[in-house]
Amino acid sequence: MDRQSARYYLVAIPEGELAARAEALQKEFSLRYGVYREPYPPLHVTVAVIDLLPAELSRIKPKLAETIKPFLPLQLIALGESCFPEPYKSINISIEHTAELIRLSTAVINLVTGLGYNAVSFDGWDYHISLVNCNFAAREWSEEEFEEACRRLSQEQLSLSGAARRLELWEPLFPPLKVVAAFNSRESGDRRQETEEGEKQAFGGPREARRKD
Repeated sequence: MDRQSARYYLVAIPEGELAARAEALQKEFSLRYGVYREPYPPLHVTVAVIDLLPAELSRIKPKLAETIKPFLPLQLIALGESCFPEPYKSINISIEHTAELIRLSTAVINLVTGLGYNAVSFDGWDYHISLVNCNFAAREWSEEEFEEACRRLSQEQLSLSGAARRLELWEPLFPPLKVVAAFNSRESGDRRQETEEGEKQAFGGPREARRKD
């Protein structure tokens, strides 16, 4: 990454049954182990990681909106639990690698690299919703606690689905989280772009996806 560039995360915001179950599990594990304190990091699925100059955001936002538009609302399907060991110690809901999700990531990466910027390769990427990990935690949980949490999560019935009608572009700074752009799907079917400069109070961390290697 160029020294003048910044890293941004394009994330899908889950809704419906999937979001409700993820929120309940995140709260359960946070209270049980004291890893997170309220407000908890926002739940999301990372779909692209890009590096570019902050001054170029205004140039790339409308292009991102056009690229994302055909994919919204985005269907998210949970397959069960996944756990990432050290150094992440992350317990997650695994998200199915649907053709639509892969095409979205590929389209965004191709757009960014085609404009001369860098993007993280998504070859072997594990799509997931992180529930609890070491990022921005009140304390780091022990290996024993992490393994216990993994076993507990494996007992859950996580055959869930939900739509993501909103994608956001995040700066990985916390506190607070800065949302530099948002891309919405209207319920009416009018898939227009909404961009905003704003801040949220929590962030799930930059390591929201990892390769299996």
